[in-house]
Amino acid sequence: MIKIILIFSFALFVFCFVFFLINEFKFDINKKRNFDLKKLSQNKKRFLISFIIFICASVLSQNIIFALIFCVLYCYFDWHIQDKNKRKRLALVDQQVMEALNIIKSSVMSGQSLQNAFIVAKNELKYPIKNEFIRISDKLAFGMNFDKVLEETSKNIVSKEFKFMIDIIRVSKDTGGSLGSIFDRILDTVVQRTNIQSQITALTAQGRMSGNIVSIIPFVVIFIMYTIEPEIIESLFVTLIGNILLLIVVVMVLSGSFIIRKMTEIEL
Repeated sequence: MIKIILIFSFALFVFCFVFFLINEFKFDINKKRNFDLKKLSQNKKRFLISFIIFICASVLSQNIIFALIFCVLYCYFDWHIQDKNKRKRLALVDQQVMEALNIIKSSVMSGQSLQNAFIVAKNELKYPIKNEFIRISDKLAFGMNFDKVLEETSKNIVSKEFKFMIDIIRVSKDTGGSLGSIFDRILDTVVQRTNIQSQITALTAQGRMSGNIVSIIPFVVIFIMYTIEPEIIESLFVTLIGNILLLIVVVMVLSGSFIIRKMTEIEL
């Protein structure tokens, strides 16, 4: 019965991969479409690489359960690294928003238009926030309406502080008023929000560390038990029931780590 379930799982995994290929690359007989891994979304790349890992691990280890464990570990750590890099980038963008506001404010107060102020900010700012101003400048260069550019930027931007800045600028353009005083208020608000977010990150650091330690403990216990009673722990690696239990342990540990990490992510 267990072997039937494993064979069915393998067939289902292969079917999902083939369906993914058919859905992603709709080949036309009269038109050749090249495979470009860079154009795939992160989730599709993860699924494709997981399938490759599954096939390679299945061939090398001759064990489908171990192949599934490798796939689960890859998916989790890839998500963890990508999420960490994304948050670092967003935190850097949030910090650069204050610099961008100062540049735009100085340009506006010197008599330049708000549209030209964004172009000046593009030339003076550094990456990664520079990318956002480059996109805005490119759209303006194509003759797109400035209000429309701000609206699209507000919808597509991920950084909350940058979105807050764009939304306030849009509102101030429609309602009128002194741009200098408005930018001063935006700066004060962004500084306060950034400080609060930094405090939240510091206060939840212990919870994130606890989650990492809790995730490591089961594997440390398995290693210690293996040094004490190797015959008992070997059953996890040489028997089918042991392999399934090991897969369950890995899934539960990673799920617990994921839940703890999400619980400690408090955003404004």
